[in-house]
Amino acid sequence: MLRKLLANQPIASTAPVHKEGELYKVVDIHGIEFSLYYGYYEDRDRENPLVEPMPIYPNLQLNPQYTDDGRMIVTRMQDACEHYVGKAVEDRECRGCSCFEKSAEFFGLCTCPKNKKPID
Repeated sequence: MLRKLLANQPIASTAPVHKEGELYKVVDIHGIEFSLYYGYYEDRDRENPLVEPMPIYPNLQLNPQYTDDGRMIVTRMQDACEHYVGKAVEDRECRGCSCFEKSAEFFGLCTCPKNKKPID
């Protein structure tokens, strides 16, 4: 009986669930839209058959974005700035900073006054 049931089961596919470049979702963070696509952060991941494409978040350290009131939009996993206030650990990320205010997905806002952009 078990052999009969297993014989009718589809063979598991080794193809990735998502393709690189496929849209994951569009996220609105305080009026700024971010289109997130599936991909790889590093070439070695792309070459590894065990690693599937994942949602890629923008590098907001290279291309800072600000809310209308001047607060910096950050991602939880980006390296913390020089004004980090939190536990003294080797891997300091924004999510560990007391100035990090969680938003949608892996985004957040930096509430540090030293990172606030002057409003025109």
